[in-house]
Parts: sequence; structure tokens; C-alpha cells
Amino acid sequence: MVAMLGVAATLNKLDTLEAEMIEAFKSDVVETFTKAAKGEVRVAWLQGAGCTGCTISLLQGTHPDLVEAIERFRLSIDFHPTIMLPAGEEALEPLFAFKNGAIPLDVLIVEGAVPEGSFCTVGEVNDTPIAFEEWVRSLGMRAKAVVAVGTCASFGGIPGGRPNPTNARPVSRILPERTVINIPGCPPHPDWILLTLFAVLKGYDVPLDELGRPKLFFGELIHDNCQRRQYYEQGRFATKPGESGCLVRIGCRGPIAYSDCPYRKWNGGVNWCIQADAPCCACVHPDFPDLPTSPFYTEFKPVELTPPPEKPSFIDSRVLAGLVAATAAAGAVAAYKAKPVEEG
Repeated sequence: MVAMLGVAATLNKLDTLEAEMIEAFKSDVVETFTKAAKGEVRVAWLQGAGCTGCTISLLQGTHPDLVEAIERFRLSIDFHPTIMLPAGEEALEPLFAFKNGAIPLDVLIVEGAVPEGSFCTVGEVNDTPIAFEEWVRSLGMRAKAVVAVGTCASFGGIPGGRPNPTNARPVSRILPERTVINIPGCPPHPDWILLTLFAVLKGYDVPLDELGRPKLFFGELIHDNCQRRQYYEQGRFATKPGESGCLVRIGCRGPIAYSDCPYRKWNGGVNWCIQADAPCCACVHPDFPDLPTSPFYTEFKPVELTPPPEKPSFIDSRVLAGLVAATAAAGAVAAYKAKPVEEG
């Protein structure tokens, strides 16, 4: 699913966007990824304090899926603890090579928060464990781009929630000198990960908001695009799951969460939380899972809604072509616009 929020808002016509996407697929845009096509893009994916849910979400991607992305763009994912075949010392060889500069590192992707010291370690030297934060620091300073995947890596998430006994921190706290692209979500949508990665590989300047999130995906309030928004305006509120009406009385945090979930949807465009009668828990929010996103399933007092972060006034046509080229299906655009939930 490619529901590019900023692009759609700029072009203002879904048919125009679809036409440009189809034209991009007809052309050989993918060949513009010259470096990736030669298999020269080196990627390291580290995992810290988390549940591996971000990787599982990535594996559920459909347009493209991860295998297709690796094959089509011939990426060299030298380290990923969940999907790589090597183990033990052999598995760590690429990390040491990146660390000492023997191999240039193009993109460092971090999943999970970064605990302090020995609370999280990866490998060892002379029987001494290596702290995860040391790997993030050393590789992050060498990588050309750093991407934090998931709310844990972006903002601390559940491991960094109160009282945070391991002092789990977001990647940006470990690398204050670097621009870290944050892709929050518990877990994040696979499109958010893959499209951001491909934009980075292409060398585009990815517009970020004040929290380091790509504006293309996190530029508008969920509440403003929700299928149940008309119920909020009418003062019709559900009192239990399954009822029609706005879900704020049973815990929906859509009024404080910014993402394109309402029209990108999940599982290949099949559904999303509110459409499935579950209140949004604002898993993309920087304070998740603490206040104001919790306690879950408790009434969320209506708040004065503020406009979404300012979006770019235009989208470079090369950005459009590059992001489109990262997908494998042109017909997915029809699922963009959310439709009101029908009663009954």
C-alpha cells in the first residue's frame, strides 16, 4: 500500500496521483537506484530492548515484501539478528568490520530502545560483553544514515516507560550529533520502513517533523481522517467495543496521534484498528505507553484539536518517482480514502 499523505495532499487529486504512479511503473525508474542495483548498499540492523515486532511487521510487507526488496535492489543486509543465517562469532564479523571502518556502512537501522550498559549486550571481546549502546554509538557515527524503527527505538516506547529501570533511551539520545530518522509505531507499518529506506538509499532529503518523523507518513492527525469522525462531530459516542459512534469514551487516542493509518491500513490494506472497532492507542505518540496515551481503554477527554505539523509546500517529482519505484503494485491506490463505518 502506498498512501503517500504529503503527495496526495499536494496533488489534491487521487486520479492524478494514480496516473503518475502507473506511468512510473511503466518506466524503468528502478534502474536509478544504481548503487543498490550493484549490491553495494551495506545495511546493519541492530535490535535492542524490544519484542521483535517491528521485524515481524516488516516481514508482513506486501508491495514490496522484504524478500522482493532485497532481491530487486540487491541490498546487502550484513547483520540482522532475526533473519540472518550466521551465528556466534561469524555473525559478529560484519559489525566489527563496520566498527573499524574496513567496510563502509551506508544505513544503520535500530529496532528497540537502548538500555544502559550491561542491561543489553551484543557479542563479546576477550570474554567481556559489548554493550548494545556501544554498538549503536560506534556504528551510528560511521553510518551515512541512521533510521530508528519502531516507537521503542524512536522514543523509548515500552522499555522506556515509567519507571524505566534499565534507563532505556531512544537512538537519538545516543547519537545527538546525528539526524536520526524516527519511524514510530508499535509496530510500524512495513511501508513506512521500506519507503523511507528506499528514499534514503536514493539520496533524497526526507522531510522530517520536529520529532524526526517523515512528514509523508506522520503529517496528519488520525482523528481528522477517521471513518468515525462524523460521530464525534455529532456527539455520538460508543460506550463499549462494537458499538457505532466515536470511540474516545472507550479509550481512543486518535485526537493526539499523527499517522496515515486510516487510509494506508494494515495487512495488505485490509483493515486498521478503529475500522476493527478497537480504539487507537496512539502507539506512534512520543509518550507511549505513558500518559497521555494511557491508561488504555479509559475515557479520553476531548481536547482542543490543533492543526497537523506543517507539510512541505511541494513534493519533488523525483521523490514521487523514487518512492513509487520502491513498490511493486500500481493498483493499490484505490484503498486510500477512508469510508465511514456503516452501522448495522
